[in-house]
Amino acid sequence: MGNGDGSGAPNAKIAEVQRLATALAARVRYAQLVGRPVYEEQISALVSAARLMDEANAPWPPMVEEVLTELAKSLDGADAAAAAADAT
Repeated sequence: MGNGDGSGAPNAKIAEVQRLATALAARVRYAQLVGRPVYEEQISALVSAARLMDEANAPWPPMVEEVLTELAKSLDGADAAAAAADAT
C-alpha cells in the first residue's frame, strides 16, 4: 500500500463519487426547498451514484440517502394518486 501499486485508487474514486453525490443531493434539496424543478437527469445521476457505492460496498452519505428516500416516497405517492385517478 502506498507504494504506487494503485491500491488506493478505488477508495479515492469512491470517495469522489460520495463527494459529488453529496453535492448533487444538496442541490436537489435546495431546489425542493425553494420550489424549483428537480430534473430527471439529477435523479438519474443520484441513483447511478448510489448503485456505484452499493457495488463498492461503500456507505451512502447521509444527504444522498435522505434525498433519495424522499424522492422515492414522493414518486410512490404520485403513482398511488395516478392509480386512484385511473380507477375512477
